[in-house]
Amino acid sequence: MDQKPSILDWIYILGLSAVWGSAFVFIKIATPEVGAIGLVFLRLVIASLLLGIIFLKKHHWSIFKKHLLPLIIIGATNVALPFYCFAYAALHINASSMAVINGSTPLFAFLFSMLILGFKFRIIQFSGIVIGLAGLIIFVGFEALDFNLLPILAAAMGAAFYGISMVYIYKLNIVDTKAMAAITVIIATVLISPFLYFEPLNLMGLNTKVLFSILFLGIFCTGLAYLPYFILIKNVGPISTSIIAMLVPVFGMLWAYLLLKETITLTMLGGCLLIIMGVLLTNFYGDKKQA
Repeated sequence: MDQKPSILDWIYILGLSAVWGSAFVFIKIATPEVGAIGLVFLRLVIASLLLGIIFLKKHHWSIFKKHLLPLIIIGATNVALPFYCFAYAALHINASSMAVINGSTPLFAFLFSMLILGFKFRIIQFSGIVIGLAGLIIFVGFEALDFNLLPILAAAMGAAFYGISMVYIYKLNIVDTKAMAAITVIIATVLISPFLYFEPLNLMGLNTKVLFSILFLGIFCTGLAYLPYFILIKNVGPISTSIIAMLVPVFGMLWAYLLLKETITLTMLGGCLLIIMGVLLTNFYGDKKQA
């Protein structure tokens, strides 16, 4: 069955893109102060408290016990591992480079959807992803990219984890998306905690800017954002959900223009047009399994 996004799905897609459009900037601000592991841990703790208090009830723990292994896999591949990969990359490459690499997430979702879910290969969908990624490179400017191999590979692994986790979540066909989002971030918090031994967390002397960045990442970019994220994966499939990664820089540009009065160039607009064209082509038919 085709899964073309509805109007509500598009609202979720655009809303998540708008929220996550600022994430790389806040990651860049906070990571040098609290470390890659420290930032992942803090945003997960905040998100776990928020979602756990609001959405988890006593009967949800039976879900936890029954599906422990799948939940651990989701917590690792959808949260803990990609968060760490991008936080580590942020120490060595700029936000533009991370945005482009994160924009490759639809390619991984496309590949894993065919390999694992048996989705049909559609040239128009693949072309849309490639056009969107090309538009993303034009948007940020090739000269703005950092070519530091290990951080680039780390960020690429983060994008791959996002792609395969979306496929896995879709395959599980989760019913209670709110509880699943809450349990997932709690598990991810537990998984990342032991690594604080190697990179101890130090919260002394953090300024207001860093504290705000951590809170924003935890509450909005992690906690609240994961509710529509899980709903989208269930409703429209991994490929259509993953195109958010291409739209994120576009909204980052808009936020920078509105809040920081940064200039929008013709090259950026040209890249935006290609990104939007790619997104529309990717969702022209919707995701579909082989007959």
